[in-house]
Amino acid sequence: CEPPAKRRVASLSFECVEDGDMPVVEEIVDEPEPERVEQPGSPGPSKQFQKLSVDEAEKEPEECKAPTWLDPKAVEKEAQAAAKGSDAAATEPVKELTAEEAKEQEEKLEIARNLKALGNQMFAEHDYQSALEKYTEAIDAAPQGHKEQSVFYNNRATCHFKLGNQQDVISDCSAALKIDPEYSKCLLRRAQAYDTEKKVCEAFDDFQRVLKLDPDNRIAKEGSKRLEKPAAAEREKLKEEMMGKLKDLGNSLLGNFGMSLDNFKAVQDPSTGSYSISFQQ
Repeated sequence: CEPPAKRRVASLSFECVEDGDMPVVEEIVDEPEPERVEQPGSPGPSKQFQKLSVDEAEKEPEECKAPTWLDPKAVEKEAQAAAKGSDAAATEPVKELTAEEAKEQEEKLEIARNLKALGNQMFAEHDYQSALEKYTEAIDAAPQGHKEQSVFYNNRATCHFKLGNQQDVISDCSAALKIDPEYSKCLLRRAQAYDTEKKVCEAFDDFQRVLKLDPDNRIAKEGSKRLEKPAAAEREKLKEEMMGKLKDLGNSLLGNFGMSLDNFKAVQDPSTGSYSISFQQ
């Protein structure tokens, strides 16, 4: 039977992110980078901005295959894959636009860029609510799924951060990352929001992804180092709770046959971390 869905455990405490630790405004609210804009008829994003691949789960020999929920490495990989999978968008070939469609798209982008420029001006004046509204208009005006739309989402997320709306920060950053999974600034912003919300596993995973894209990022380095042990402890606690629930479920089923999970012994292989299971009368 499949193990029950894992629930999040976020009870560990740590220091919240201060504004002083955030990237400077100029690094967050900015003009779209030239290489991030797709022109009509372009062959698609460069390798630099291709979607991050999800590592395949490790497989054991078929004759001695233990359930994945007993393999700590598999549990960790599943958690990381779930975090990445929430951002991954299906890779589809770029549809070549007709001249009329290209013109219409450029007109929409021009409107969205002007709205973004107004939002930037309001943000610089610390009028975050008004800036947020302009970025929202830019998001609505832009062609859906266009690369520049991810910038508008990120800018609106920055306003939400300034206003203390961390869940909205996470939501907007996730929307941007569906469009551009390798948007490192947005990953960093979401990592900091998760960190503030004490979601240490999610924050640690995002900091790690930032470092894959930008190995010298100081904030991501510090965040990863600080959250490595708390994230590992939270995953271990989650695994123990899940195994406890599975044991209760297994005992209720095996009780009908006069058995319990105490009849099964799991032995961990120290070299791989996986388990082998034997039956004992």
